[in-house]
Amino acid sequence: MTKHLSRRALLGSAAAAGAWAAAASIAARSPKPQDPMTAADTSKPAPAASRLVRLSANENPYGPGPKARAAIAAAMPEACRYSIDSYNRLIDQLAQRENVERTSIVLGSGSGELLNMLALEYVGRGELVTAWPTFEQITTYAERLGATVRRVPLDRQMRHDLTALGSTVSANTGLLYVCNPNNPTGTVVAGETLREFCRSMANRTLVVVDEAYLDLIEPGATESMVDLARAGENVVVLRTFSKIHGLAGLRIGYGIGAAGVIKRLRRMQMAFANTLGMEAALASLNDRQFLTDTAAALAQDRARMLAACRGLGLECSDAQGNFIFVNTGMPNDQFRERMRQQQIEVGRTFEPYATWCRVTVGTTQETDRFLAALPRVAAG
Repeated sequence: MTKHLSRRALLGSAAAAGAWAAAASIAARSPKPQDPMTAADTSKPAPAASRLVRLSANENPYGPGPKARAAIAAAMPEACRYSIDSYNRLIDQLAQRENVERTSIVLGSGSGELLNMLALEYVGRGELVTAWPTFEQITTYAERLGATVRRVPLDRQMRHDLTALGSTVSANTGLLYVCNPNNPTGTVVAGETLREFCRSMANRTLVVVDEAYLDLIEPGATESMVDLARAGENVVVLRTFSKIHGLAGLRIGYGIGAAGVIKRLRRMQMAFANTLGMEAALASLNDRQFLTDTAAALAQDRARMLAACRGLGLECSDAQGNFIFVNTGMPNDQFRERMRQQQIEVGRTFEPYATWCRVTVGTTQETDRFLAALPRVAAG
């Protein structure tokens, strides 16, 4: 293992965002929609917060877990300090967890900042290839940089069309982005199929595999590509503490890749990371009971939502993760408005699926609210 970073070294290579509070890092980020959070809630005033069921942003309603909450409280007195110690301990724990050197780990203010860094360092004014629709963070940022984004439609099962993606990659392609499970469809590419594809593409461009929802899939549905990153392939795997760990507001994510790639990404970072977020992440990694219980609860309620939608004759994708993707049979703006009248906020439209809606799995009680409202809303 390499030595821990000094304070001076960390100034140029620490994970992003300010240390005082998560709110500060969120406020500093771009206002243009990167996720349904900003796009979904601004068209009309939201219903009273005390009554609103928010099923629009793929948040984990159960988090943070008890160990993370305790860690946040314990770290609060030090929130006025820049925490090099928290940074080094989190890097060390992640490196041990992923069985890599610490030089193969990079932290970010959520995986979103890492996607921005990847676009800045590897795409610039060049070309980015991605399936479509997918998580928009990197495409939005790349286009702001002046890049050309090649969007490849999903196949008929709303999965990544690997053949079409491969044929779209060219000598000008700086990065190929794969979100698995995909957001917003929730569909996955089988592990060995994706592994073979990533290996073949890594000889031509950097492959980024976003595994934000991997901890929330059904067993055996797909596999992590971290073994490719561990082996030094031209592959970066992204993870986040925003989903199963329930730390979306504290903005901690990380990337795993070859040391040379990670070194380039660290040059793009802002100095210092969110102290409370790092301490919460450290604690949450060791809260196996919370993580297991959360995954089970979300899987059970996802199954209930899918069964209810299909029972009404509504088509659904084969969604993994903490959300479903359902064809409501009406323009999504209309479906959203009808759900708002029931005090339920659901996801925005993802073109070209104009009649489809992404609905986050909430708590069991929130899921009950959605299931009670669904027949009325679907019937008009």
